[in-house]
Amino acid sequence: MGLSDQEWQRVLDIWGKVEPDLPSHGQEVIIRMFQSHPETMEHFGKFKHLKTLDEMKSSEELKKHGTTVLSALGRILKRKGNHEAELKPLAHSHATKHKIPIRHLEFISEVIVAVIADKYSADFGADSQAAMRKALEMFRNDMASKYKELGFQG
Repeated sequence: MGLSDQEWQRVLDIWGKVEPDLPSHGQEVIIRMFQSHPETMEHFGKFKHLKTLDEMKSSEELKKHGTTVLSALGRILKRKGNHEAELKPLAHSHATKHKIPIRHLEFISEVIVAVIADKYSADFGADSQAAMRKALEMFRNDMASKYKELGFQG
């Protein structure tokens, strides 16, 4: 299920546009995920008090977390599938400490694609979106494998 060199180039080209503003993109990803999948908020005790869009937008902690999420994803994407070193500690913390189900990674993956498509529609056409979805699917499948190794049925 690997990506071709051309697909990886599409992923990295669009990521190059996303990366200069990880705080605002990350914040938007987390907010949209919470809005479209409110059940995901159950895993974020420090954000449960954020009830309105304005509260979410004004939360520096939420913005910081969004930056952390997209920073980690960027490191993984840049490894072009050779992401064992980055993935192992991430999978461990998400399986053993945070207990994040794989389906929530599916949710955030689709939100990431939607945010990029909204922000960079001219540069993120169907081929680039398909490549990004494929890269994110690879990430989720590898996370699921690590979860299984750790005995987490997420």
